[in-house]
Amino acid sequence: MERATAASPEPALETEVACPHCERSVTISRPDREADVTVRPYVAAYGSHSTVHCPAGHTFWVYDC
Repeated sequence: MERATAASPEPALETEVACPHCERSVTISRPDREADVTVRPYVAAYGSHSTVHCPAGHTFWVYDC
């Protein structure tokens, strides 16, 4: 009798982005390999985004387009 094994999930894609306030590099996880990453110093009213904090304490938002 064969044992069923679950397929391992695809590892998260990590990308480095620059903080729009101080240009420090921050590594983020992206849920979709096909999406383009857009970095903004402000949050928009709509769209899929993540809130990111750089090592200098700045907050910015990354959008998956």
